[in-house]
Amino acid sequence: MQKITNLCPDQSVVKNGVSYAIKVVSPSESVTSLQVVCFVDFTKNQHYEGGTYAVNEHFQGAIDEVRKSGIFRGNEMQTLLLTPMLKQIPAQKLLLIGLGEPDKLSLDLFNRVGYCVVLEAVKLGVPDLCFAPSIKDAGLSGFAAADVSKALALGMNTALETASILFQKNLAPEILLKEIFLLAGQTQADNAYKGLKEALV
Repeated sequence: MQKITNLCPDQSVVKNGVSYAIKVVSPSESVTSLQVVCFVDFTKNQHYEGGTYAVNEHFQGAIDEVRKSGIFRGNEMQTLLLTPMLKQIPAQKLLLIGLGEPDKLSLDLFNRVGYCVVLEAVKLGVPDLCFAPSIKDAGLSGFAAADVSKALALGMNTALETASILFQKNLAPEILLKEIFLLAGQTQADNAYKGLKEALV
């Protein structure tokens, strides 16, 4: 698998042995072991734009069908791990995670989402992951990119510390995760990186 290269190599933060960076790329095009995409509750919002729309298109609408069927509605903290068997996207695995009702989104939720995602990555034994918050793709606003990336990074780092303790006590596998990329649009990349630094430096 081709190694992910951050567009701005100097803009990365290393914490607890893991490199965090911002990458400007669609989740449908990221070459990664694990691609994570967020969705709000389907009964409250069926809006798709940008990278989220592209992911669904690459799967010929199958993601939308899975959501409509109720298999993955997008309830808060609901997860569904998919394998692109036909190489629909370059990622080896695709993790869908629910954000719940759009009007109840909070930075605390993104903190918990970051925590959950990294624990899943540790369980899967992947060396890297790409995370797409997908808020703007759902037509939602009101959250600054810096605040979202900060909340996510704090949750992710806490998960790494938790996983390290569990490994030391022989209760969890060794952490193989070495790179985390938060995906952002070109106009939001710098602000998203500011959030990373606030959380981890």
